[in-house]
Amino acid sequence: MPPFYFIFGLNNFIMCESSLLALRGCSNSAPSTGLYIDQVGLTEGLLSQFISDQYDTPLEIFEDKRSLAWKKIQTEMLNNLNSFMKADTVIDNRRVGQINTNSTSTTTAQGAGSYVGVRLIMSPQRTSFLKMFISELMVYIDSVNTNVDVLVFDLVQNKLIETITYSQGSTEQYISKTYLSKRRKLDIALVYESTVDAIKTVPKYGNCTDCSGRIKDVVICPFVNGIGVQLDWDGTTISNLANKSVTGGVSVNYNIECDRESYLCSIGSTMSMALLYATAIEIYDYALTISPNDRVNTAVSINRDEMFEARDIMAKKYNTEMNTLLTNFRMPSDSYCFNCKENLKYITALP
Repeated sequence: MPPFYFIFGLNNFIMCESSLLALRGCSNSAPSTGLYIDQVGLTEGLLSQFISDQYDTPLEIFEDKRSLAWKKIQTEMLNNLNSFMKADTVIDNRRVGQINTNSTSTTTAQGAGSYVGVRLIMSPQRTSFLKMFISELMVYIDSVNTNVDVLVFDLVQNKLIETITYSQGSTEQYISKTYLSKRRKLDIALVYESTVDAIKTVPKYGNCTDCSGRIKDVVICPFVNGIGVQLDWDGTTISNLANKSVTGGVSVNYNIECDRESYLCSIGSTMSMALLYATAIEIYDYALTISPNDRVNTAVSINRDEMFEARDIMAKKYNTEMNTLLTNFRMPSDSYCFNCKENLKYITALP
């Protein structure tokens, strides 16, 4: 069976906290903020005293607690932003690729090297952090076609992203793919090598024809242009890319959601001090709850009173930092995901 290709936009999920805070001597690169957990006394040597069966190195402890601290900061930020966020979690939800009339209406195979399918474009998109979630994929080809290779590309960069396997023709397959549009154009397409006939599918139902009765490219508003696409692919280069009025048997379900996590990453530098203190709190909590018998290095005793005191200092500094951050915080100019641009009120609660 010829390979089936998936051409997609950006789907990278960067752990942005790794660029905000590091452990000196252990991290691969210096943080953009210049902040190290060592600056509050939590050095590699001290963390090595906390190692238990759960972790092998001080770096593993630090990275795990930094990730947990960032998640808690995100939750706290979103809880405080909640009254300003639009209530809809899904702001657009559609299927692209509908059977034109019935299963007897077919699209003729285009031949080896020619690929047909669905193209989804979100552009221009400069004010909002949005994400596209593609839940299901259906390719209306004969069910004897199995284990079809799926390639993933980003059409903005004409770059191959990944390979997926579509298990069986004319079978709905849950693929669960998310692609990010961080205030920029998102252009993704789902295509397969057209060497077999397929049931004729159009972008959507409706009377979408021009004066000559031909089906027009369908624009699905307000966020996505859903259209058919055809292109040539030689394994290295995409060529002869053209929008089409049919999708070559490809059908997908997608929805558009606000990507609030990426938005928080975009302002991550403003939360870096809070991340420093929150990570310290998580490390102290971990150290204080470890049984002395669980630690690998049992020869070193830990002064629990000093750690409790240090933790309390970090908690107070964390709350002061978050209070300052949220008191002076201005809502983004994003009418899709937020209601207005007012300042926030923050009520402290010791972690």
